[in-house]
Amino acid sequence: MFAALAVGWTWPLAVHLHDAIPGAPGDNFSFVWNLWWMRHVLATPGLAYFHTTYLFYPFGTTIADHPHTALPAIIAATALRSASPATAQDMLLLTYVFANMASAYALCWDITKHRRGAILGGLIFGLSPYLASHLLGHFDLVAAWPLPLFAFALRRATLSTTRWWSIAAGLVLVATAYTAYYYVVYLLFFLVCYLLAWLGWPVMRWTRRSQTSALQWIRRGVTATMILLAALAVWLVVTGGSSFTLGGVFVSMRTPQNTLTAIWIAAAAYALSLWKPVPARASISSEDVRRATAIVTIVGAVFIVGAAPLLWQAAQLIARGEYVTPAYQWRSAPRGVDLLSPLLGPPLHPWFQIAARAYASVGLDRIEAVGWMGIVPLVLIGSSLAMREPVSRELRVWRIIAIAFGLWALGPILTVGGFDTGLKLPAILLRYVPFVANARIPGRAMVGVFVALAVLASAALAAAPAWRRRAPMQWLLIAFVAFEYWDAPIPITSLDRPALYAALADALPGAVCEVPFGIGDGLSAGIGSQDRRALYYATVHAHPLVGGYIGRMPANAASRYEEMPMVGSLLRLSDGRPDTGSSSVAEVPCQYIVVNREEASQALQTYIGRLPLDRIASDPARDLYRVKPGLLP
Repeated sequence: MFAALAVGWTWPLAVHLHDAIPGAPGDNFSFVWNLWWMRHVLATPGLAYFHTTYLFYPFGTTIADHPHTALPAIIAATALRSASPATAQDMLLLTYVFANMASAYALCWDITKHRRGAILGGLIFGLSPYLASHLLGHFDLVAAWPLPLFAFALRRATLSTTRWWSIAAGLVLVATAYTAYYYVVYLLFFLVCYLLAWLGWPVMRWTRRSQTSALQWIRRGVTATMILLAALAVWLVVTGGSSFTLGGVFVSMRTPQNTLTAIWIAAAAYALSLWKPVPARASISSEDVRRATAIVTIVGAVFIVGAAPLLWQAAQLIARGEYVTPAYQWRSAPRGVDLLSPLLGPPLHPWFQIAARAYASVGLDRIEAVGWMGIVPLVLIGSSLAMREPVSRELRVWRIIAIAFGLWALGPILTVGGFDTGLKLPAILLRYVPFVANARIPGRAMVGVFVALAVLASAALAAAPAWRRRAPMQWLLIAFVAFEYWDAPIPITSLDRPALYAALADALPGAVCEVPFGIGDGLSAGIGSQDRRALYYATVHAHPLVGGYIGRMPANAASRYEEMPMVGSLLRLSDGRPDTGSSSVAEVPCQYIVVNREEASQALQTYIGRLPLDRIASDPARDLYRVKPGLLP
């Protein structure tokens, strides 16, 4: 059933394995290039996978802090070596979707021992709207199977005296390091949250304060402050605010967000004047503490040993000052899941286009801010909460996991319908945490929510009242989840193999400039052309690419190219700027130029016409030239 769902949910990918990849043209080409690069490294002595000069030639770039997908790439270069890189990528995606369902099924079955409940959990995680959105280009994030598999091994480790389950959890973490960086961060977060919740710590209770006259005056003052701040916020929204100088200091009051933040602080002060948190002294077994410590030690040791090549690359980057992290302030931090999005419906469902329009109407990102969790899972979990039965240790752990990842997914600032409410959330501090800062898109933490959702819904179905335990009713609920999570037919990008690139593949060695020329990464808008098809064509002609696109661009790539003869001119003209470069082409890095006549501006074509070039091939859209060193005439 999972295999059939994997084919159906990704349809029509199964019938386009040789000529298409999912999503619109963009980041999807980067993952195809990864697979080709691993094959080229294995076939060429002296090359290293985590550093390449086949992108950003001649100085090259590291791909250690890029979504390098080294583990899938080595599978594609060995087990799938008879397939093209694009076909291998499609086959891997189908395998990911199946493995996502199967691993979630294993976790839910291990907890509930209920077959239909485990199937439901497999579908909730494996077909989740989160994975549907990332199937459209972020192929590394589709490989989410390590999360439930890690949870499975970690749970077994807490229940067993053997160390093998801790070693298994460490090995899953190692495999994740060579698959998706984000998921390494999430698994480490999961490890901490799970073990703390399993130990039963911390436990916090709220007790009502003894009311004194001082507290009453404090509440009155806080209430008056909140009223004044609310009036100021309304004035800022209605009038647009103003700017003025106060005591020689320029003050700008244009938006209500700072005022709203002050209101939230005042509201917290009011609540604390009524209630006080009291840490409860939880009775934690010393045996459990020793086991948790041993688990962390073993998982950490296995990870350090297994991920040593990658950790060494990261250490070298830091030592050279080349480790690239996102730079942003609180206001400009990437937003998380909007509080309204769980009510807007599945944005990628082919039969409910109203959900996609709803996302667009409030300016929500239907890829990175998907909050829809479905009707059936929430009804099942809600009904189990309404039963008010004693909560088992297992369910308590998973509820804490859901809350922790949900809070992260909301992002640094709570937004409702695209409006910044001014409430700062814990995720606002993550940009100060080394390495975690690079997991900068908070909405991706929804993957952890869906793991917990799968477990909690599975447990709710297993413990359902008698009328819901009947097989037909449970299969109906499973079918409804499959329907509301459906996303096929998915958009796909057709792949072509222009004869011009076949001619380039047969040409003598030498680097290639694609014109219009461009560079880009996942942290910026890039410079010049952002047509990432160049990465796919590089897998066809197998020449180094001057410029290119990567998850984390070398920090000085733009300035280096700007200073190069000819390449600087191509970059400026492709970016719509006037050419101010040198007229020399004596030391240019590229030996070949591919000109897309349909995309190149008139200024670019005029410049190309002045270069000392030999045209060696053409097709209806492009010309291929060999560069002759010399001066512009």
